[in-house]
Amino acid sequence: MSSKIIRDPLYNYISIDTKKDPWLLDLLDCPEVQRLRRIHQLGVSYLTYPGADHNRLAHSLGVVHVTQEALRHLAKISEDDSQTVHGRSPVLVAALIHDVGHGPFSHLFEPCLGIDHEVWTREILLSPETQVHQILKRHFDHTFPRRVAELIDKHNYDQPAWQKYLLSSQLDMDRIDYLRRDSLFTGAGYGHFDWFRLLNTFELYEDEESGRDIVWGEKSLLAVEEYIFSRYYMYQNVYLHKTTRGFEKMVEAMWTRARGFYDQGDDVQLVPAIESFWEADALARTDPAKSRASVGQYLAIEEFTVLSQIQAWTQHPDKALSDLARRFLERRRLAMVEAPMFANPLASDHADWEEALAKLVSERTAFAPPEMYCLRDHVKGKYNQPYFPEKASDEQSVKNAIRVKVKGESKPIEVSKLLPRLKPLTEEPVDRYRYYVPHEIRMEAQKLRDGWNR
Repeated sequence: MSSKIIRDPLYNYISIDTKKDPWLLDLLDCPEVQRLRRIHQLGVSYLTYPGADHNRLAHSLGVVHVTQEALRHLAKISEDDSQTVHGRSPVLVAALIHDVGHGPFSHLFEPCLGIDHEVWTREILLSPETQVHQILKRHFDHTFPRRVAELIDKHNYDQPAWQKYLLSSQLDMDRIDYLRRDSLFTGAGYGHFDWFRLLNTFELYEDEESGRDIVWGEKSLLAVEEYIFSRYYMYQNVYLHKTTRGFEKMVEAMWTRARGFYDQGDDVQLVPAIESFWEADALARTDPAKSRASVGQYLAIEEFTVLSQIQAWTQHPDKALSDLARRFLERRRLAMVEAPMFANPLASDHADWEEALAKLVSERTAFAPPEMYCLRDHVKGKYNQPYFPEKASDEQSVKNAIRVKVKGESKPIEVSKLLPRLKPLTEEPVDRYRYYVPHEIRMEAQKLRDGWNR
């Protein structure tokens, strides 16, 4: 057999051509990629949805599969011209390793570690010490890792637009897989859309500004609509679920409090991997000549490392830190309270409201510093409204809008202009604020909120 077949619950089979793409299997076996087995795709969502135990590696393989389907379609419609032929390998590499920079529990640890996972992905690609880098140099050339890193870098536009936006855009291979996969494993059921039609109806469009771009044909209109609504429902019901967000805020609060103690020179009972990372980070803060933590130090922080650390914190003498650690491990969540409906949304008085809520927490609960027991969850508007296209037609691309090529029109048209039902999803996004407090004072917090509304 010339193919490696991998069983997958979403696609049944994922196939890798061992003659055409032998490097894919070598990449798959890299420790940096295998580490993704030990990172939950949905962070701590398993505390809300017990079936959400799938990992980043399964998702990455899914993105490879979907990308292969898209590239097969691209080869047909472009008649295998030189640009699409030469773009195939870097796009497939990026599909497999686009998430290798994720920290424990995926996006949860980005604010804790203070850097976006895509930055770490690029560093892993460019570090001569990683097997990912070494394999890409061996199979291709010394410039190839940088080429893939530029594809992944959202601020870099040196690579062809169609390659970048197959991987990261308003309708990309990454989103197609994670919406369907997350829907399957959570049981939420919102990830059903005609993904196969989306992969087989896109076209290449020659744009004067950005070169080759991606648009969809008219016959894909309803499939695009399904996809957009799927994104919206998955964000509202899964990704921004109040229980999940509450546990995320608890982990952030623990990490911040422990880091504060550490910076003061106090003992925080650190496990070795986290201690090594914090030492490097502290040196970089005090001495600009020192570099921050190395790729190796970062990769050593895995989910079992963090869970071991939280377990150690259950015995910490600081009551707040030890209490939150036990609450997290025992799944004893804090209660969510929505922010008040301010009379003037454009001049909302969050500062006074938060001060009043923090005062209530301090007065009604023992050893409860507000920064640990009055947690603010600020969800930016772009996440409340996952599809918000660029309005100016001359500035639209697949990066910031989903466009459809309509017969008789010289330029593609943004999809919500063709489907009025999508208009409500393209309004100006609004930020959302939620607060988490101990369950025993939830009723008092709600009364405080209701009084504020009046």
